[in-house]
Amino acid sequence: MNIAHIEEQSFIYGPGCRLVIWVQGCSIHCKGCWNKEMWSFNLRNDFSVSELMVKIKDKSDLIEGITFLGGEPFDQFDEILELLSESKKIGISTMVFTGFEMKEIIEKGMKEILNFSDILITGRYDENKRTLNHQWIGSTNQEIHFLSNTYKTFVQKDSNYVEVSIDELGSTTFLGFPDEDFMNALM
Repeated sequence: MNIAHIEEQSFIYGPGCRLVIWVQGCSIHCKGCWNKEMWSFNLRNDFSVSELMVKIKDKSDLIEGITFLGGEPFDQFDEILELLSESKKIGISTMVFTGFEMKEIIEKGMKEILNFSDILITGRYDENKRTLNHQWIGSTNQEIHFLSNTYKTFVQKDSNYVEVSIDELGSTTFLGFPDEDFMNALM
């Protein structure tokens, strides 16, 4: 699989602590996309499904689930489907962000993914409907589908969620949608 980034523990891309995988490559190219560096299909980080499953299993005592985003996860559909299926077998919850609409998922013959996703976020990012105050979505046209009973009692708390990570070398990573006020406060 062509992978852009892996965050081994995050609390903003789904319920609880999650291993988050950003795929590399996107066929959709939403205007105003936040992750344009993930559009290219040029190889960035090469992982096999089995290597990713080892990583997921190694973290299974620390995480509640996995989340896929990108890029466009469904551009690597077979691999994503396998990872979701294998994760469900070991009791890990699953969440996927896609730019495809639910209708497109069904029309393109990808509806099998619905059987292995607890939460699915659908819809292209629309910069004219941009939001920083809705949990998990970047524009108000996007939809959150709870596809299993795993999170039937989950209560979404809309806000602007940002995580800041500082590694052992002092390199800083910002995850989420930091707004201008947040970034200015850091300067």
